[in-house]
Amino acid sequence: MSSYTPLHCGLLTSTLLKEGPDVVAVWTLILASTDKLGESDMQPSAAASLLRISDERAKAAFALLSEPDPESKNRDHEGRRILRQENGKWLVVSHEKYQRLASRAAATERNRRYEARLKEREAKAEATAETCDVPGCSRPAENAGGGRKVCSAHAFQGAGREPGEEG
Repeated sequence: MSSYTPLHCGLLTSTLLKEGPDVVAVWTLILASTDKLGESDMQPSAAASLLRISDERAKAAFALLSEPDPESKNRDHEGRRILRQENGKWLVVSHEKYQRLASRAAATERNRRYEARLKEREAKAEATAETCDVPGCSRPAENAGGGRKVCSAHAFQGAGREPGEEG
């Protein structure tokens, strides 16, 4: 199984933290085992084994995560974190929301890197650009006429026309 569930910084101020380390650890295991649909196969006995806690403590954590939380910032399903599915899996209530946020953040980062590479390429091209062969002109050479490297303003002169003169 390959999945990716982002941990949002909102976890650091979650009302869940006051419930203690068992609940936070079980919640983290559930998130880590969530598939792309937001479902987890994690069961209390497996969580107990992985966390080296009793089955009762793990069951209590699952129960708390599936109960309404009147203090939760997330009002979906009355603040519940997980819902028991008919197939025996657990649905992470806020999975889609946080996947969307992570996707948007990743797209913003990709765009930032693309813009930085584009600026770098433009600066490199500008630094290596050849300038116009016409004495006194420092514009970048854009056109080559008769083996000469000339800018667009001087390209017409080589064809017997003055800059701005149409032929």
